[in-house]
Amino acid sequence: MYAFCYRSGQIHFGRKVPDGAIAMASGPARKVRDFFCGVSRHAYDGKTLLVPGIPEAEGDDEAESALRRFVDWITPQFKDRGLTPLRRA
Repeated sequence: MYAFCYRSGQIHFGRKVPDGAIAMASGPARKVRDFFCGVSRHAYDGKTLLVPGIPEAEGDDEAESALRRFVDWITPQFKDRGLTPLRRA
């Protein structure tokens, strides 16, 4: 299972990473979902997961910086949880 996000900051999960999405990690489905549910920002609907800082970003550079900070923060936790990083920040 892959965890990936879009420019909007929404995090999604799937067996493939769609065109236009940015892959962040892979691993067993339950582990990927549980991990990202715990470290992501939750939208007002309580279900949508977001990369912190991307929805508020005023431009692509600011969104890229937010994604880089998030990936830098979560990547050290991957090994203990059986996840593989897919994006180099």
